[in-house]
Formats: sequence, structure tokens, C-alpha cells
Amino acid sequence: MVCSLALWWPATVLHAHATPAESAAEDVHSVAAEMHETWDKPNQPLTLPVIVIYQGMAIADWIQDDKGGRALLKYHPAHQHWHTLLCGGSELTSSRHLEAAGMSSADAQSLAALLQSHEQDLTDDQRQRIDSFKGVVKFSKGKPVSSTAHDMHGDTHGH
Repeated sequence: MVCSLALWWPATVLHAHATPAESAAEDVHSVAAEMHETWDKPNQPLTLPVIVIYQGMAIADWIQDDKGGRALLKYHPAHQHWHTLLCGGSELTSSRHLEAAGMSSADAQSLAALLQSHEQDLTDDQRQRIDSFKGVVKFSKGKPVSSTAHDMHGDTHGH
């Protein structure tokens, strides 16, 4: 019974021979590495105060200089890599946007609840910067494909 429960560990994609806690830590590290590799700028590295993962999807809160936002990422097992699907601000706290990105209603609600519980430890300044991202930018293969933001992601938000 314990083994079958471990196979259903909701916060991560399990890795061979790793405990759920080890797998979760590896996945958080992988998401952070992807975010830094993609978005760090010289003299303006990202700060990632919150990363939550549920059923192969992750939300990373990011801050870069005086800007911030949230990124929704998806794990692609065939590539063993996380890819950014959306960037936004407070919109990504809503299960509606997570469902639109392909999550089931139940999984979207679980990821949103997990994010909400972890964001309780954010300072007011961190929350203000993370929520400052306006609109939602969709990505495909690492490039923005559409935006509801007034200005494109890279131009207004330091990414």
C-alpha cells in the first residue's frame, strides 16, 4: 500500500529510485535551472521565491530587478525538460487560466491552492512585484506567440 501511494505523489514527476521528497527537490531545481537559463540577464539574475509543482506542471514566481511575474511550465518527459507555457501576474493564480493551458479542473484547482499556500510567506514587496506583470503571454517552443499584455513581456517586464 505504501508503494502505491508513493506512485501517486502529486507534486512531482517521480524519478527512478528517488523518494518523493528527493524527486520534488530535483524537480524544483530543474524548474529553477530552466528559469535561470532562459531569463537571467547580466547583472539582473532572477529571484525565484516560490516554485510549486503538481502533476507535471509548475508555477514559478519570479522577480528581476523591480519587475516580476509568474511562469507556468510543463514537464515534457520525452525531452526530460521543463518548458514555459505562459507568463503572467495575478492571472496565473486563477485555475481558469491553468485549465486553459491544458490542466484538468481538479489539477488546476490543486496547483492554484498549492501556490496560494506557498505565497503566504511572500513579503508585500515581493507580492507587489510578482503581481505587477499585466496580461498573459503564451509561449510555444520558448518563444512568445500571443499576448494579452499591453506591451510584450520582454519590453515591459525585464525578461
